[in-house]
Amino acid sequence: MIFAAPLVLFGLIALPALYFLLRATPPAPSRQIFPAMRLLRNLAPIERTPARMPLWLLLLRLCAAGLVIIGLADPQTRPKAGLPGTGPILLVIDNGFATAPDWPARLDAARAVMARARQEGRRVLLLPTAANPSGQVQIAADLSDIAPRAWPSDRAADRAAERAALAKLNQPTRIYIADGLTDGSFYPSFFAALNPALTITAGSAAARLLLPATITSGGALRVHLAIVARPGIVDQPVLAENAAGAALARVQIRIPPGASQGSARFDLPFALQASIARLALPGSAGPGGIFLLDSAAKSVAVGLVAAGEDSDRKFLGNAYYIRRALPAGSVIRTGPIDDLIKSGVNAMILVDQILPQPAITALTAWMDKGGVLIRFAGPLNASTPDDLSPDPLLQGDRSLGGALSWSKPAPIAQFAAGGPLAGLALPHDATVSRQILADPARLDQKDVWASLADGTPIILGRHEGSGVLVSILTTANDDWSNWPLSGSFPRMLARLIDLARATPPPSDSLLAPLEQLDGEGQLIAPSPFMQPIRAADLDHIAIAPSHPPGFYGAAGFSRALNIGGHVPALAAAPLPAHAQGLTGQPAPRAFGADLLAAAFILLLADFMISLILRGLIGRFALPLAVILLLPWTQAHAQSGGQSDAPAGVTQGVPAGALAATLAYVRTDNAATDALSAAGLTALGGMVNAQTAAQIAPPVGVVPGQDDIGLYPILYWPVIEGAPKPDEKACTALQNYMQDGGLLVIDTQGGDAAAPGSGAGFAPDATAILHADLACLPIPPLRKLSGSNTLAHAFYLLSDFPGRFDGAPVFVAAKGGQDADDTSPVVIGGNDWAGAWAADATGAPLQSLLPGSSENPQDQRVLADRFGVNLVIYALTGTYKSDQLQIPELLRRLNP
Repeated sequence: MIFAAPLVLFGLIALPALYFLLRATPPAPSRQIFPAMRLLRNLAPIERTPARMPLWLLLLRLCAAGLVIIGLADPQTRPKAGLPGTGPILLVIDNGFATAPDWPARLDAARAVMARARQEGRRVLLLPTAANPSGQVQIAADLSDIAPRAWPSDRAADRAAERAALAKLNQPTRIYIADGLTDGSFYPSFFAALNPALTITAGSAAARLLLPATITSGGALRVHLAIVARPGIVDQPVLAENAAGAALARVQIRIPPGASQGSARFDLPFALQASIARLALPGSAGPGGIFLLDSAAKSVAVGLVAAGEDSDRKFLGNAYYIRRALPAGSVIRTGPIDDLIKSGVNAMILVDQILPQPAITALTAWMDKGGVLIRFAGPLNASTPDDLSPDPLLQGDRSLGGALSWSKPAPIAQFAAGGPLAGLALPHDATVSRQILADPARLDQKDVWASLADGTPIILGRHEGSGVLVSILTTANDDWSNWPLSGSFPRMLARLIDLARATPPPSDSLLAPLEQLDGEGQLIAPSPFMQPIRAADLDHIAIAPSHPPGFYGAAGFSRALNIGGHVPALAAAPLPAHAQGLTGQPAPRAFGADLLAAAFILLLADFMISLILRGLIGRFALPLAVILLLPWTQAHAQSGGQSDAPAGVTQGVPAGALAATLAYVRTDNAATDALSAAGLTALGGMVNAQTAAQIAPPVGVVPGQDDIGLYPILYWPVIEGAPKPDEKACTALQNYMQDGGLLVIDTQGGDAAAPGSGAGFAPDATAILHADLACLPIPPLRKLSGSNTLAHAFYLLSDFPGRFDGAPVFVAAKGGQDADDTSPVVIGGNDWAGAWAADATGAPLQSLLPGSSENPQDQRVLADRFGVNLVIYALTGTYKSDQLQIPELLRRLNP
């Protein structure tokens, strides 16, 4: 046994003095009836001496004093297993990017080793294996100087640093706290040179690394995860977050036994997917669990406008080759130009279109905001050229080759050196036989991006505001050119579509540091040691202190450098047989606090004995009993006695019977249930603050098992994969709707519609609704409009958005309402709970997918107001339809 504060033991010297101070105690006072004072006049005084303290009480007090002194000295047991060796210790600690998830446990293991070394009087040198921000592997002065880094351990540099550290020690013992990963091919030589006497590791099970995300052929974002292969199944959730850190979506990656990689797909609307700023593993996953997304990693929505009903006709249609040449992952949308602009497309391709002036004005404004417009020529353009071109065009077309021409079809000879097509291989197998000509008198040579062999421009382009306008002066099919049949056509089109992401700088330009990820996975300001990167090297450069993960950019262009794809593959390091876990080192057992507690008990007993000896125990018995019993009575009162009532029930009474309470249908998805609870909680708070109604906290229910008839609103989030309601649940829901309850069905998909409505259906959402609602007597439905009582139950509304905007909302038609003309059901797909949900500070938990509202905050306000209307509608029915209310409503609706 050892003492952490041995000097305190000198207090034991005072115990003999305490003996003489404590051996006497005043006698207990006694009552004496005195005679008259005159009888005491001649009474000789009798000197009394104090009675001696009983030996057992004296020993009790000396024992208590001794326990206090020894307890303050903090005695500890010395573990049986000591550190190996007898000399100084070189403690090598892995602190690469993979150590962030269990870094606190590594620090605890290092502290245990250092505490043991201090007990044994041995010197310790600390050597982290990951370089510091300056790029050097150096001995650390203290554990506070060691932190997880955003780059892997440098095994080659570790060998040199290890030799320098060993030179400072005489016959040291090497102890290695490993992360269980090799971090490259130098690990065998590093470990052989280190030859640790003790290896402490958590293995490689905690290592997680997000690999580069990809775009599927349908435009969805696919996330990839790498681990060290394990014998069991690995389930890992991944979050998609926006720039503010709010989670937009969550997927689960399942990696089968023995596999080292897995993937999952985010199925999100394009506008929502475009707002994803990063992918992240929940919790403290460190920089390896973060994948930053830049514009190059996101899909592009391309609007395609082609004339003619047979534009997609196989091999002949003027849009057939374009659809097949667009980059993989591009989202292709068709429709009128105005609708495409409103849908948020990044690029638009017009095939032989004659544009009226309103369309030209709208496209010009769209390009000013960053849109990329690519125009292919054709007979219509040749006959009626318009002003929307990089340079003025001549009317008519030029024919190269044919029976009436001496010329031959011309090949494409060059791409402009300073243009976005520079560097592409020339399509030697492609020729142009017909084209529209640019007006040579007004042609700006800077706008020529590609030319034919005779120098005639074939592709014109220029920047329009923040966007780009491109004119390809031949057709998109093989009528005027065989270029669409060439393998270079998709590469040319992909290079033009990439302009919608961002205008990349030249390959030899330097991308300056903008932000970097630290060892905990947080974006911070770049360090002074962070160096620029050549644009051409960004895709294959290795992560290092001079080039940490983060954002690099130049001239309005930024690219993300991630750990995934830029570090060695995760590989488990071969561990020696004597390796221990992070908690394998036995720690000293301190029991000073136990001794102090024992001393306190003895002093308490001494206090009670003193009261007995002084005859005061009777007087203080009642107060002492109250003091001793008060904590127990308070704890009993706070626990509610012996009640075992579940949440939402007070002494067997459901919460809905005591106050107006909103309810939601519990699903098998914990995240969905938590979001429903948070949304209805926030909605109840809004109703309490803005109306005279008082709403209690919401409860989750299971129809058929819980009594749902007490709740005015039952919010039902219908999600894919949830179990279908059984017979009892269907019966309970039928009775609920017939008895006046309001069932709010939300598909949370943003594009679902009600079954049988005939408008706005999403096939997947419709299938889910039909499967889940097949047993319910859903009445005939109609689209909710501003004239319905629900639209003006409290606020006057004409739109009913949630986290999504645009999906129609349906209520019961006239024949399906109850006796009070109230709809028993509301069906929509705007994810209202997601829009209402907020944290304790009132901050929204989920971001919105902006719809018709220019300001997303307006959309949230409308969603909140619609929620208030739902509650008031469920509580009061159609009182706002009373004839007395109509004049005032008309006045407010038509000011």
